[in-house]
Amino acid sequence: MPSVVIIHAAEDTLPARALAEKLRQAQIQVVLEKPPGEELRAAVKGAPVTIALWSPRSTASGELAEEVKFARGKSNVFHALMQSAQAPDAFRGDKSVNLTGWRGEDEFAPWRELANLVTQKAGVAPLPPPAPKPPSGFFQPGRVAEGAPQPAQTSGRQQQQRAQPQPRQQAQPQQRSAPQQRSAPPSPQRSIPQQSSEPKKGGGMLVIGAIVFVLVAALGGGGYWYFTQNSASATSAAWDAVDRNDADALRAFIGGDPGASRAEAEQALADLEERSFESASDTDTIEAFEAFLNDFPDSEHATRASGRIAELRTLQPATETPTEEVPLAPETDPDLLPPGTTTTAPDTTGGPQQITPPSEENTPPADQPTN
Repeated sequence: MPSVVIIHAAEDTLPARALAEKLRQAQIQVVLEKPPGEELRAAVKGAPVTIALWSPRSTASGELAEEVKFARGKSNVFHALMQSAQAPDAFRGDKSVNLTGWRGEDEFAPWRELANLVTQKAGVAPLPPPAPKPPSGFFQPGRVAEGAPQPAQTSGRQQQQRAQPQPRQQAQPQQRSAPQQRSAPPSPQRSIPQQSSEPKKGGGMLVIGAIVFVLVAALGGGGYWYFTQNSASATSAAWDAVDRNDADALRAFIGGDPGASRAEAEQALADLEERSFESASDTDTIEAFEAFLNDFPDSEHATRASGRIAELRTLQPATETPTEEVPLAPETDPDLLPPGTTTTAPDTTGGPQQITPPSEENTPPADQPTN
């Protein structure tokens, strides 16, 4: 299986892991998280393609620039730019792809360009085209929604019949009027009290109160709608600004006021956890598993990661602690011995040295004072 090496700074480990996950879809083995040195150069020598990942944090690193210069003579080097960074001046003429704003979408044009370059140089089949997006659910002018009733079409014959004037109906013969009945005698009229034409004062106040109530309700409903719309827009903008490859940023967004984006943020955090553990398992180093536990201390994979760290530490060769050499005692200085004492050659057998006591001839009498 061909391999691709990603040269990146230690601070850009998460974006490098996300890029590696996308490249593995093309059946490519990705090598990343290698510090500058012999191990990284050995991986570059066996890889047909090398990707230099540049960010505002890595463009000023002279160590990474030297590793990329070494890779130019051993592999096909492509430069991936993120966060509006530019490649160092020594690589301005090389092929570079700007991935600023990419969040892992398959249809992102710069990502498709980088994937095509890598697959061509690695000698593998290109990635399949991105899946088409589902049609939008918004109303489109000139398009009839599914299930809506079709307007009835009238035939030309029906239109002609409508245009023709209808014949007048023949007047029916008038019926004979019935004989008039005698009018009843007039009944005595009752006096009806006349109502005052002046409007009641209480009714006007009720009308004014009703108008005020309607206005307050309309303003309150409009204000609530405006507030909710602005709040939803602010939440959506905040979610778009969150880095999907930063676990701390995702947790901070979920712990704040995620609104309708809570489920999407939690799913993004879970996906990042799985990708980070898979990347640490592929790298299989103590540093990779410790970085995973630092980002996800409460993960369900924490026990496996800790166990693997313990296994890797047992496989490391034990370092021998140097023993401190105790200097030998200095030889006895003859000037420090009492008068009349003779020194003997040091005993090479390993036993203690013998000191000869002074002879009696050289000892002065007890009644003679000593000098």
